[in-house]
Amino acid sequence: MTEGEEAWSVSNLLSFLKNTVEGAVGTCRVVGEVGSCRQPSSGHIYFTIKDSGAQLSCVLYRFRAGLFTAHLKEGMLVQLTGTPTIWEGRGSLQFIVSHVKEAGVGSLQQQFEALKEKLRAEGLFDQERKRKLPRYPRTVGLVTSATGAVIQDMRHRLEQRAPWIRAYLLPVPVQGKGAELKLADALRRWSEPEKNGLPSVEYIIIARGGGSQEDLNCFNQEILARAIAACSVPVVSAVGHETDFTIADFVADLRAPTPTAAIELTTPDTQALHAMLRETETRLQHTMRRGLEKAHLQLRVLESGALRHPLDLLAPYVQRADMFQEELIDKAKQRLNDALHTLDLYHSRINIPRLLAVTERGQERLTAARQKIAMQLSLVLNRRLSTLDLLEQRLLAVSPHHALQRGFALVYSEKGTLVKRATDATTRLRIQFADDTIDAIPLNDAQKQSQGKRI
Repeated sequence: MTEGEEAWSVSNLLSFLKNTVEGAVGTCRVVGEVGSCRQPSSGHIYFTIKDSGAQLSCVLYRFRAGLFTAHLKEGMLVQLTGTPTIWEGRGSLQFIVSHVKEAGVGSLQQQFEALKEKLRAEGLFDQERKRKLPRYPRTVGLVTSATGAVIQDMRHRLEQRAPWIRAYLLPVPVQGKGAELKLADALRRWSEPEKNGLPSVEYIIIARGGGSQEDLNCFNQEILARAIAACSVPVVSAVGHETDFTIADFVADLRAPTPTAAIELTTPDTQALHAMLRETETRLQHTMRRGLEKAHLQLRVLESGALRHPLDLLAPYVQRADMFQEELIDKAKQRLNDALHTLDLYHSRINIPRLLAVTERGQERLTAARQKIAMQLSLVLNRRLSTLDLLEQRLLAVSPHHALQRGFALVYSEKGTLVKRATDATTRLRIQFADDTIDAIPLNDAQKQSQGKRI
């Protein structure tokens, strides 16, 4: 850029790049593995495709997404047809997808399935080999990152449910190259805590938050799976969100859908324990009172000298038992009579034919209401679809590219701005037709006069 040359604005530069990319590449095909994928309420699908060296942002608009049976998901290998462009809003390269074709399974997914089948065949997933966790643990080992929300959420939940449990953290990286080695080494060290200078724990939780398949890849490695299987204490896998499954989940003694859920699944609830203790205390007090009453009664009998036979000690209890039995029989008879009387009353009030008629009329009204709702929904949907088609036609009608097909052309300056007046055409021009783009130089005044003489 020379000293006197005018600087481009961001909008002009991105507009020029957009036109350059679209004009130079046009419609093309690209093959890659689906990475992150999301579909907001608008219905459009935003995702990335990648290979071993790069990734590309893509968008599949709602009105095209419904045309394809292939359901995009992470790890799928796809062939996309579309047009690359520059999204001026963020200044990023984006691939506008017009067609999706499934091309197989991505490399990470293939590795995942192969290792999963291998370890299943060895029996590492068998339920018989999984160990039970302690019902009332006093210590737990946490293997996760020392920073981030995961460790804070787990500690907070542990303090709420079981504050007496001592939690020990062994910080390790939970994503990136070599993270599986650190995770496996942490489990080996805690298998022999005294030897490695670590406190003994009753079980271990390995945890991290959600992420893409690449982020969770360290939990899909064989070295970590075998370390979990060989650990001397039970291991809980709490990796990702509820829908994320890793090899570590299948090998672990317990799989938790989230890190905080791992705390809830492996610790007793303090409030429930307090309720159980209060109930136990009440039963003990009742038992002790009965024991004291019995001892006092025996003592009074002995002091009175009225005991003539050891079986005389049972006499008061025999009488009380007879009394309780009579009361129980009387109450049972009374409740049975009340129940029979109530049943007779209900039976006399029920009009079976009338009840059936009311039920049939209700069923007919329900069926009619369902049909009416379905008809109204169909009408609303058809109106919305008609509006969408009309808007699409209007959009195409005012599109500059649509005008090019009718013989018009777009004239850009050397800086990529649209030339709207002849007086603005002072530098080299770029003229865009429907099928191609050409460069042109406007005539100066002398050339215009010379042409006028020849004419």
